[in-house]
Amino acid sequence: MLFRYLITLISRFGDMLAGAGWNIGLVRVATGVAVVVCVGLFTWGVYGLLRLSFSYIVRLAVSKSKHKIGEIIVKRHVIRHTAGFILSLILNAAVPVIFESLPGWIAPMQKLMSVCVLWFVVRMVTGSLWCVVDYQTVYQRHKQKSYKGAVQFSVIIVYFVGGIILLSILLNKSPLVFIGGLGAASAVLMLIFKDSILGLVAGAQLSYNDIIRLGDWITMSKFGADGTVIDITLTTVKVQNFDLTVTTIPAYNLISDSVQNWRSMSDSKHRRIQRSFNLDVTCIRFCDKAYIDRLAGREALAEFMKPYAHAENLPHGGVTNIFLFRRYVEFYLRHHPDIENDPNYTLMVRQLAMNDYGLPLQIYCFTRTSVWTAYEAIQADVFDHLLAMAPVFGLSVFERPAQPDFRASEYL
Repeated sequence: MLFRYLITLISRFGDMLAGAGWNIGLVRVATGVAVVVCVGLFTWGVYGLLRLSFSYIVRLAVSKSKHKIGEIIVKRHVIRHTAGFILSLILNAAVPVIFESLPGWIAPMQKLMSVCVLWFVVRMVTGSLWCVVDYQTVYQRHKQKSYKGAVQFSVIIVYFVGGIILLSILLNKSPLVFIGGLGAASAVLMLIFKDSILGLVAGAQLSYNDIIRLGDWITMSKFGADGTVIDITLTTVKVQNFDLTVTTIPAYNLISDSVQNWRSMSDSKHRRIQRSFNLDVTCIRFCDKAYIDRLAGREALAEFMKPYAHAENLPHGGVTNIFLFRRYVEFYLRHHPDIENDPNYTLMVRQLAMNDYGLPLQIYCFTRTSVWTAYEAIQADVFDHLLAMAPVFGLSVFERPAQPDFRASEYL
């Protein structure tokens, strides 16, 4: 009532000035400016009061929570936009009463208040959606899944719907008119925004099919990506490589091209060793009983050689040193504390096809950890031991001759 009385007083003062001979146009402009200033001051005061009230209520509601949700809400200005929304509703309903003495202002001010209501609703909804992303980022909830893509898609839909409603308010037409117009222009829009649409669809597929998650180790040689996924948006995926560089991959390429995801390896807590070394074939020979007894006399090989002390355990046609070494490698791996011996994980030692560098002997097994540094340490320990044990069995690891080798043989 006080505000209405103030508006009426300003209007009467303008009429008095006009009656005193002042320019009528100038008086109307001054009266309008005075009304707008009064409305602005009143709106600013009520807005500040509502904002303080809502902030106090939110802080009081979350004060007993260990998570600082209130800070996230304040950061995204949800409280500010909620206060603006309520104030816009109040002013929209009060416009006919406030401008009763200025009927020409009622329709434009109602349209302005409707636009303000729409603006604050859109900002309030989008701010609330971004709070979900902030909460996940800060408190690492469901950290393997990224909600950023879904939030971005939802924000686009909210702004799109808000834009249609805005046009309907400004042009006084039904929103269905603009939706029908979009149908006619869909071919042109799809051509212009082809890449964006592909990114939107791919982003949705990545999320729905669970192709990648935050923290996954992926390899995509086409883009030089080999590292950990650190961000998943609606149209792009960011990968932090092991050299600390960051590669940005379009989401569509993760659907259309081949991508290697190491998540199942990490989840299994196992990692494969598949490495071979070459043996000099000129060192391969049959072993007589004296040689076998000499190997059995070594303390480190005593337990391994027990089955071969009897002739029935030896292969038909005689035993070779490479046969014993191959069996020893398998024996060593099965008794290694960091190598998985479960039948579900393959463990074998096999010969590959001979080549110019000798006879490759391949180790195929799984470690009991998928941690990179621990895996490399285990693999190095295994091959350190095997390379040192090869000469014990009379074998030599093949390597290309270097210049000192030629000098020693007097070729240089």
